[in-house]
Amino acid sequence: MTKWSRWIIGSASSIGLLAVMVSSAILVLAHQFVNEFTHSHVLLDVDQFTWDMPIAEPEPPVVVQRQLRIDTCDGKRLCGEFWAQPHPAATIILCHGYRVPQVHLRPVAALEYNAGYNVLLFDFRGHGKSARAVISGGIAEVRDLQAAVQAARQQPETLPGKLALHGFSMGAAVSLLMPPHPEVVGIIADSAYARLDAILQRLTHYRLTAESTSWPALFHRLKALLPALSWAAVVASRFLFRLRFGHPLMARPDRSFKRWATPTKATHQPYPAILLIHSRDDELIPFSHARQIAAQAEAYHIPIETYFVHHATHGGAYGSDPEQYVTRLKRFLTQQIRDA
Repeated sequence: MTKWSRWIIGSASSIGLLAVMVSSAILVLAHQFVNEFTHSHVLLDVDQFTWDMPIAEPEPPVVVQRQLRIDTCDGKRLCGEFWAQPHPAATIILCHGYRVPQVHLRPVAALEYNAGYNVLLFDFRGHGKSARAVISGGIAEVRDLQAAVQAARQQPETLPGKLALHGFSMGAAVSLLMPPHPEVVGIIADSAYARLDAILQRLTHYRLTAESTSWPALFHRLKALLPALSWAAVVASRFLFRLRFGHPLMARPDRSFKRWATPTKATHQPYPAILLIHSRDDELIPFSHARQIAAQAEAYHIPIETYFVHHATHGGAYGSDPEQYVTRLKRFLTQQIRDA
């Protein structure tokens, strides 16, 4: 064997070993990420939860706050509450964000109840008082929202055909992912993501960047590869999640409207109108996601209204201008309920 041949074989062996090491590292990272992302009943760090919420509105008397037990089509038990008006009225279903259970939305519920609406609050699977279950950040939670819609319809105070959804972050994305329901006339989507994989890549990149500060100096040059490594880990997470749990992970609300078209046209039901809310300087879910959702809605002729504010906080539209936020909500809800 010549020296040249030995060099080729040695180089190939080194490259192969490096490829195995990198692949193994990506799989380990993906496995760890899936475990942490899907873990049930973990609360978001209080330092990360900075949304401003209404505080001046009093809650209704306990006597009108009805506890609900909601069963999903895949056998999960959800817990919620129904705040009933003294007479039949339109009902708003509140959808909370990832790791932020419905108890945090009680001020929003009070605001909307005092505006004359029934309100249904509930915890998605793996959150709050609902059953322990794998969290997917979107796709599995659609079943929860469908069950909540059915529960709202069954309450005697709910006027038929006058349901609205008000979702925040993950809850907003789930509201857009759910196929159109004939009873739902409007969706308020506050700070929704357009595609979950892009958000997961940002979170993975952020974590790797933080951890890389403790790497030995020899590996500091690898920091340039972190964006690619983050995407590779997210792709691997997609396959690991499906293999372990039997359904997809990467939700795409921006593609929902194409799926909406066929069943809606077949049943001659109007599309629910959308009020899309987002902070232009949102550091968690970039403003580009809102633009992407809006563009897709317009492409498929979905009625959509946008309310964008200059604010750096995720879900910061209310904090930016509470009076304007409430005005836009009331105007949108009044129009959709009246026209239903």
